[in-house]
Amino acid sequence: MSVITTTLPNIQNVKFTQSEMIINLSNNRFFTVPLNEFPKIQALSKSERNDFEIIDDHNLSFLALDDIYSVNELIGIG
Repeated sequence: MSVITTTLPNIQNVKFTQSEMIINLSNNRFFTVPLNEFPKIQALSKSERNDFEIIDDHNLSFLALDDIYSVNELIGIG
């Protein structure tokens, strides 16, 4: 029996437009996510959106929120 393991790509950077979150991953992929899929993030001010930290390379947290978002959740596979 063979075991297949997958490694999640790391979050390298996150940028915002007026209506989208653009997630740059370590595998050179970019995912554009409509902010309306994440109402709490959408409700943040521009400065609050830019006040985030990447935790353990796979999670995103905003200082103005108590929530932590995984890379899977952000790109829609979790």
